[in-house]
Amino acid sequence: MSSDKIRFIDELAGELQSLRASGKKVVQCHGVFDLLHIGHIRYLQRARQLGDVLIVTVTPDQHVNKGPHRPAFTEQLRLDALAALECVDYLALNQWPTAVEALRQLQPDIYAKGAEFRYRKTPELKKEEAVATELSIQVEYIDEITSSSSHLINHYLPSFSEEVEQYLETVRNRFTADQILDAIGAARRLKVLVVGEAIVEEFYYCTALGQSTRAPIVTTRYEFHERFAGGAVAVANHMAEFCDEVRLLTLLGTDDSEEEWIGQRLHKRVTPCFVYKQDAPTIVKRRYRESYFDIPLFSVHRLDDRALNDMEMGEIVSQLDSVADFDMVAVADYGHSMLQGRVIEQISGAARFLAVTTQSSAANIGFHTVSKYPRADYLSLTRRDLESDCRSRQSDRHPDMLRDVGTRLGTQRSVVTLGKKGCLCYDRDAGIHGAPGLSTHAVDRTGAADAFFAISALCAALDVPREILTFLANVAGAQAVSQVGFSRNLNFESFRRHVATLLK
Repeated sequence: MSSDKIRFIDELAGELQSLRASGKKVVQCHGVFDLLHIGHIRYLQRARQLGDVLIVTVTPDQHVNKGPHRPAFTEQLRLDALAALECVDYLALNQWPTAVEALRQLQPDIYAKGAEFRYRKTPELKKEEAVATELSIQVEYIDEITSSSSHLINHYLPSFSEEVEQYLETVRNRFTADQILDAIGAARRLKVLVVGEAIVEEFYYCTALGQSTRAPIVTTRYEFHERFAGGAVAVANHMAEFCDEVRLLTLLGTDDSEEEWIGQRLHKRVTPCFVYKQDAPTIVKRRYRESYFDIPLFSVHRLDDRALNDMEMGEIVSQLDSVADFDMVAVADYGHSMLQGRVIEQISGAARFLAVTTQSSAANIGFHTVSKYPRADYLSLTRRDLESDCRSRQSDRHPDMLRDVGTRLGTQRSVVTLGKKGCLCYDRDAGIHGAPGLSTHAVDRTGAADAFFAISALCAALDVPREILTFLANVAGAQAVSQVGFSRNLNFESFRRHVATLLK
């Protein structure tokens, strides 16, 4: 039965022309329909009564914008469930993020939405209404039983462990989604300076062929590669989705500076200031991944970690003359020579609010810890970086180590990320608070620390409750690990929907 109703959109467009020519009135509904419920059924039945033919276009998995843990049901299962309804005449899987193009191709007489959208219009719906007006499509809002797939899934088909579900229920009981979103929404007014190295992140995908006949190594075949703007550039891009004014001070090399390429990938609200290291490349970190299993194989870094000379350091210091003009300075220190000596002194002495993250790597481990900073108002470290700074691997000591580092640097708040276990936050006044991770499927951890730092630093600068800071930062981390590298920066609308979905 379902195969008789399901069509490709271009195929369905042709059939609808003949139906309209015979005098039939066509109604279109559109949505995710993740977990079909009585509210959906009544809405579709009422929509069918508005005309002679009801078509339903369904959002595909790749465009379900409710967080990495959704949809709960695949696009094929959602199509099959809808096809089982007698009131639905035709179905099509939408190919785009919104229904705009589907409306253009199908041109129904009526576009029907639930009454809950009459006064709560999303950016997507506003675009759809504009197209409907352009094409003389009547938009109808249907009053019926209102329910929520997200609420039902959260409470009856949870995606998370019992521990995480209990945590989310605690957050729901203490804060509304609007309260939490208003907290991060206040970042719009912040004037932010991001300082740190630019890193070009490359991902080369290969197919494993087997062991070489000439040496005990794996031989692979190149498939394709992708490049993303990482390092401090990624932090600035993330923050620019939440702030109106972001300035980026970053280091490039004079050999293959990548300035034009990086400039093209900056968020429109990021104003760059490039400084240069002579006779050195812009940092490139190339990671090789096996295509079939989508797992990392090894990496090759192109960098020059020698210390900056006096002229290069002086140029950076001169660009920091206006540090005190910013509400927050966010230092993303990857330990590749940009941040040292006079540069750190200038930032630490003048910043009104200083947020710092120091990330160790194979190239600098043992030589790069947060102790080189004399002060910070907010600090974000990975577990490895905290343990390196405190010279201890005892996980049961993480709260004490975090407290010690925070006390030493005079922070109001310090956070350590613990991978899938979430994070711990030390607040000078309120003590230690823990929050579990919110990821259900980790693809790649490369950009997680940067996304976590970007959101948590903004929250710290706004002095939001630590429970909101850790929750929002873990949402950012979950979005980051659900993709490879820096393929997508944080997006305010996707972030907002992810938060709202978790708290329904």
